[in-house]
Formats: sequence, C-alpha cells, structure tokens
Amino acid sequence: MNEHTQHLETASISKLAAWTLVTEEAYVTDLALRQAELITLDTIGCAFSSRDAGSPRRVAEMVQEMGGNPTCTAIGFPFRTSVLNATLLNCSLTRSQDFNDVQFIMKEGKLHVGGHCSDSLAAALAVGEMLGSSGRDVLTAIMMGYDLFRRLRNLMPYSSVWDGTSASGLVTAAMAGRLLKLDVEQQTNALALAAARCVTPSIVRYGELSGAKNMVGAMTAQQGVQAAILASKGMTGPKQILDHKWGLVSVFDPTLGLPDLWAPIEEPLYIMTSHVKTFACIGTAQAEVVAALDAHALVNGRIDQIEAIDVIMADLPIIRKQQAEAPRLTPSTRETADHSFTFIPAVVLIDGALTAKQFDNERWNEPVTKALTAKVRLSVSSELAARAPDAMPCQIKIHMAGGETIETECLFPPGHSAADRGLKKEPVIEKFVTITDSFMDRQNQSRLIDALLSLRDQKSIIPTMGMVASHARA
Repeated sequence: MNEHTQHLETASISKLAAWTLVTEEAYVTDLALRQAELITLDTIGCAFSSRDAGSPRRVAEMVQEMGGNPTCTAIGFPFRTSVLNATLLNCSLTRSQDFNDVQFIMKEGKLHVGGHCSDSLAAALAVGEMLGSSGRDVLTAIMMGYDLFRRLRNLMPYSSVWDGTSASGLVTAAMAGRLLKLDVEQQTNALALAAARCVTPSIVRYGELSGAKNMVGAMTAQQGVQAAILASKGMTGPKQILDHKWGLVSVFDPTLGLPDLWAPIEEPLYIMTSHVKTFACIGTAQAEVVAALDAHALVNGRIDQIEAIDVIMADLPIIRKQQAEAPRLTPSTRETADHSFTFIPAVVLIDGALTAKQFDNERWNEPVTKALTAKVRLSVSSELAARAPDAMPCQIKIHMAGGETIETECLFPPGHSAADRGLKKEPVIEKFVTITDSFMDRQNQSRLIDALLSLRDQKSIIPTMGMVASHARA
C-alpha cells in the first residue's frame, strides 16, 4: 500500500461516511422516535400549506413538464414523479412559507440560528418511498441527518460567508445513502460527490430576499440524493474534500474539531431541540408573535391610540444582525415581511392573528399597517437572554396616548422543544389541522395524523406517502 492510497483510506470523508451508517442507541429510544414522527408530521403540514405559493408552484409546473419515472408522491398534488423531482418539489414546498422547524445552536458562546433541518427531510421520505423502506429506517435516517447537520454547522464559524444550507447536500446524501444501504466505500463517494456541489453563499439569506432563499435547500437536497444514487452505481467523488486546501476547509473549518464529525453521540440528539414554528414567520420572531397576541387583547381595538411599540429581544449577535437588516424594517416582499420584527407585531396587533392570510394582498403596504409598523422600536436585553438561554424570548411595551403602557412577554413559544422532553404533541397537531384544513376533510386529517405518528411501526412508508397525495383536495 503506497502513501497516497493509505491517505485516501483515512480521509475524513470516509470516517464520516462510516459514522452515518451506524445505528446509535439514541436513535431507537421511544422519545427520539416520537420526536422524529412529530417533526415529520409538521413537515408534511408545512408542505401542504405552501402548495399555492409562488416558488413551489413554479417548481411543480417544471416537474410536470419534465415528467419522470413516477415512483414518488408530490405532496399535496395529484401526480407522481421521479425521486429527484419529488425531492426538489417537496423540499421546496416544506421551506417556501418559512414555516418549518428551526434549530438554535451555540456559536462562540452565543445562541445562534442553526438552520432548518427539515429543509431536507422530504428527501428521506422520497427515497424511502422509492425503495419501500420501513418507517423506522426512514425515521432513523432523519435523526442521523439532523445530528450530521449540527456537526457540520459546528465547523462553520459565525462569521462565515457560507450559508448553513451548505451542510444540507451532505446531509441528504447521507440519509439517502443509508436508506439505499450503501457500504462505507459507496457512502464515502456519495458524501464526496455531494460536498463538491453543496456550497451556498450567505447572500441568499440577507438583504432584499429573493426566491433563492426558499429554493437553495431543495436544490442542495436534490443534489445530495443524486450523489447517493450515482455512488450506488459506482461513481466516485473527491475523497480529500474535507482535508485538502483546495477542498472545503474554508466552509467546514477543520480546526474547529473535524474528528467531532464521526464521534459517538454523547449529548441529546439534535432533533430533540428542533423547535416547531407555530406561526408563519422567522424562527427568531415566534415569541414576538405570542407577546403581540397577548397585547392585542389588551389594546382592545385602540390601534389609533398607539404612540410607540418597543420590541425588546434577547441580546444575541443573530438578533442584532437581523434587527439591523434595513429591508426587514420596511418590508416590500413576502420574504422580507415574514422576517420583519417591525411588520409582524404591527399586523398581529391589528388582526389578532398571524397566519398566511396576514401576508395576503401585500399587507405591509396597507396604510394602517404601514403606519403602525413605523412606530415599532427594536432593542435587545442581556437580562432577557439570561432568563431563557436556549430560546429567543421577547418583551413588548406599547405606549398609548394618555400615558398607559401595556407590557407583555413570552420566553418560550408553544413550539419550543426541551432536550429532555421533546415537543408537546398538541401544538404540532393543532398546527397541522389548521394549515391543512383547506386541503382535506377532518376524517382524512385524522387518518393521516395517525399514520404519520405511527411511522415507526410501518413495514413500508409507501401507503402513508400515498395518503399524502390521495387525500389532497383538487
């Protein structure tokens, strides 16, 4: 064995590939399986809610025009398509309304947004459906994918110019390869091929947000599935991609702990701290919505008497960064509106709700809403951050004409997940019922909820995935 061959055999991507194929004890606990089922239920619901949104509608048109081997369900649509097309469409559906789960992660000692792991979850469902995989195998692949996402994100500095979705291509390839039952050599090539195509610049997430924000996760997921399938047929990838100076060392910094990528799991699974958004907006504003809803009842129709609205959030780098984004202060698109810490409390105070309807007809341009948005003042508090160190809390103080001050606060929104307990089932089910109400009747909702919350017991996910389409109203 020459030195070059030996070096290839010990490449980091190979060690990582071996880890992605192991079944950790943490994957098979009842609590973890229940959490994965709840997250899957939420993801399917989010996909339904986006069926008529701009980005996935365009993807659906393209997919139907392209055709393909009809092995997989298009969520919420009456047609079937290929595994690659289903991955692209279903992942874009999941992400489009910015309604899917959110993870927070520690970066340089501060809580930060880790990403949205369910951006790629539908890829595991598509591959599992194509293969007729068991529900437990699919759930295990999803749990592994979530933890891999965390490990890769830990190698991305807070100041990185690369977006968190840069991890998604490797994650999706790993999930697909595990379901395809690739051996370590094949899985190594799957990850290497995906890594060669996954890097995404952070500009997709900032400034005047474009449709790319909702699509990059789906596009990298499609690339990941394609890489795994190609690897199953013998295609090879650049195995030094995580180690060599011409690889991805500027994306996944090896000095931050490369061996942690393949270390055994010694902490709660990342999926256990995946929070469900119960409101259709950015994850860092979920507590803000609750505080605004509470304030709505106290304002009691006196919108015209509001002089100023102080929105106080946790003093964290990510919050300061998002508060400073000028396009979000005066939103001009749906993408900036559902990321706007100023528009969101204003529309909630007026309507007493935050659903997709609050973004209809460019509400941000409506004179009353626009005037109230202009009265919102943003600030941060270290004391507030200390009281909810693993969340994104919010206080609202509304200053009324005549001197009255209305104060509300939310530390943990309904979809907050505790590492030792996971999600509460009730808010997840309530959200699913609400956002799928226009697509299926209550009987079919109940059947689909029961099926998705018993995935672990299903020998094949094909019947359940079939329900996702056949229950959709035309």
